[in-house]
Amino acid sequence: MSHERSGSVGSPSGVASASTFDHVALHRGLGVSSIVAMVVAGAAPLAVVSLTVPIVITLGGSIAAPLLFVIAGVLLVLFSVGFTSMARHVRNSGAFYSYIQAGLGRFAGLGAATLALVSYFLLQVGLYAYVGISLTGAIDRFFSIDTPWWIWALVAFAIVSLLGYRDIELSSKVLIVALVAETSAVLILDGAIFLTGGADGWSAEPFDPSQLSHGAPSLGLMFALFSFIGFEATAVFRNEARDPDTTIPRATYVAVISVAALYAISAFAVVLGAGADKALEVATTDPAVMTPNLYLEYTGSVINDLTAVLLVSSTFACVLTFHNVLTRYQYTLGSLKVLPTKLATVHPQHRAPSYSSLVVTVISGAMLVAMMVTGLDPVLEIYTWFSGAAILGLLTLMALTSVAVIAFFRRHSGDKNVLPTVIAPVLATVGLVAVVVIGLMNIELLIPSPGATASLLTILVASFVVGIFVAARMKRTNPVAFEHLHDQES
Repeated sequence: MSHERSGSVGSPSGVASASTFDHVALHRGLGVSSIVAMVVAGAAPLAVVSLTVPIVITLGGSIAAPLLFVIAGVLLVLFSVGFTSMARHVRNSGAFYSYIQAGLGRFAGLGAATLALVSYFLLQVGLYAYVGISLTGAIDRFFSIDTPWWIWALVAFAIVSLLGYRDIELSSKVLIVALVAETSAVLILDGAIFLTGGADGWSAEPFDPSQLSHGAPSLGLMFALFSFIGFEATAVFRNEARDPDTTIPRATYVAVISVAALYAISAFAVVLGAGADKALEVATTDPAVMTPNLYLEYTGSVINDLTAVLLVSSTFACVLTFHNVLTRYQYTLGSLKVLPTKLATVHPQHRAPSYSSLVVTVISGAMLVAMMVTGLDPVLEIYTWFSGAAILGLLTLMALTSVAVIAFFRRHSGDKNVLPTVIAPVLATVGLVAVVVIGLMNIELLIPSPGATASLLTILVASFVVGIFVAARMKRTNPVAFEHLHDQES
């Protein structure tokens, strides 16, 4: 079965029918730069530098944040070695789901699929809430007008839904503009601090391994890794990439290495800007204002004001990326008949999985409205709880993927290169499992409410179990399609 093309022309709705998969092909115009832009935009560099870097310093209990981002980058490069080695064997856009299925079997694979869908939906709704409150704050800051956060969350939701329905290249162009703007803002701060030497002059202390003997570096590493969430989406865009066997591995490495370099350099700048001797104290006192204060001190009020606006666009880019990721996950599962095959239809004009995008819009819209009705705080509750649970789910999937790579290549002994098939995935597995364990041991940092913790962890576990039941039912009621799940391997 081919998963590269799907749908047929002539549906009254304007979306190709799911009855056949022969006439309308997905658009295949994405190159390395477009995919990297979407993935890095999903990582939200400006938000990381403004919000996460001070948290890494605070929780890590030292000024080793730059070194922790380097370690996180190395761990994810090791993960990427095995991840991309399977790209020539797994030829659909299911990413985590496809890789786990190829290595650990159909039941684990479909469990991973439902866990991925739930994790991404939670993350997306949490980000909508954050966009809403960020834009509310910006409007109040510049115009002294107090507006409800949910109005702007719904505006962002409408724009994302429209862009997600259209050709993927339209989304990629929007994300490239947002990425260039926010990355420029980050580099302006870095440059301003480096040109002045920071508060107390240059210091190599932030990269000194002895700093890791202070505080709790494992917690700092956990949050440093969280900053990379979304890079795995390179494989999700496989079906819309030019020459995917080459494009996807290149995009993955470029995304991981460039993000790691930007985060490490920027964390170094933040530490120098506050002063190596004072950075930990400044971050601990109020991590939320640490980076904005540095912008004001080193770049002036105009750039500081501009950064407040770009922080909104940075989070918006995040939401758009994950909408597209969810759309393509559903598309793949529809093409494999795990989910309704209509999800695998392709719009004849946009050459995009537009019906799947509409379903993502409906589900995420319903979740967003439900959160609005409950009256939960958009940041302290919706964003914090949902993103915390989502990140834990996605890190678990990364660990399972590394295990799947090892299992897959043990069965496919044709590849004799032990670095990508054994050494790298084993090291990645050890590191990722350790981070998941650290996350569970410190779950209150991710989801501060005990009640929310119990509910969200139950949802994550249940989603994986539901996937296993779906696999069992599919094996019983549609054994041909169940057997064809492995047709994605070659």
